[in-house]
Amino acid sequence: MTGRIKALSQESTSGLIEAENGLRFSFESTAVLAYDAVNLSVGQLVTFVVDGAAASNVSVQRAPRPLPEGGLRKGGVFRYVGFDQANAVRTFRFERTFTGETAETFTVSTDLALLAKCRISLQEVPALCSRMLTLELDSAGIPVFKRDLTERDLLTHMAASRVASGSRHQKRVVHAV
Repeated sequence: MTGRIKALSQESTSGLIEAENGLRFSFESTAVLAYDAVNLSVGQLVTFVVDGAAASNVSVQRAPRPLPEGGLRKGGVFRYVGFDQANAVRTFRFERTFTGETAETFTVSTDLALLAKCRISLQEVPALCSRMLTLELDSAGIPVFKRDLTERDLLTHMAASRVASGSRHQKRVVHAV
């Protein structure tokens, strides 16, 4: 979920978040990701997971920067930074960094039942999501910061995996001379 910090304690990093839907959630310092604790401020855009009436896994959502005057940014790298899970939905978090800029946070959510249905292991999903995010940015150029992994995405991945594994496991034919 995404929201803005509405109140922040001066003594600690606990406070109050107002979500996009208008609901408010309190959070304690232990609910803030360690590397984001120093970056919290009132009005700051954050992502978080609802845990009852409180927020957990609070992380700073950085706004994308405009492109430099020359056009394209160089040195963009995706990095898998972890996941959150609420019930049967797992949300994988990625950061994309460019030289000299703050990181942009991307999330990809999927229903675990869908992974089981398509027989895709959890270990495959971060690499699948990273490839998918990279391909989408290369083709569209417009970042989608929050996305769901669909059955179509998984079926496309499975088809590509079969093609790749088929080419790796072709029988070697030895001709006698």
